Amino acid sequence: MAQLTATTAYNPKMGDGGRGIVQVVIGSGETVTIQGSINGSDYVTIETATVDTLKEIVLTPFVKYTVSGGTASKVYIDETR
Repeated sequence: MAQLTATTAYNPKMGDGGRGIVQVVIGSGETVTIQGSINGSDYVTIETATVDTLKEIVLTPFVKYTVSGGTASKVYIDETR
């Protein structure tokens, strides 16, 4: 399991369409947006969370997240087969 850093791209080992579990731990009043990209520069929204969330996603070659409303939220990712 890896803890992501806000706005920093993470490169999953199985980012070629593998699956992953994402856990979002929300800080008070914050919104987390998880984004994915296949080229590392054009990102699209995968999921937006305002409450603690656990979700399975398709892993893209690059994954990052942004936080609005604070800096306390955390995002973890675990790659599965």
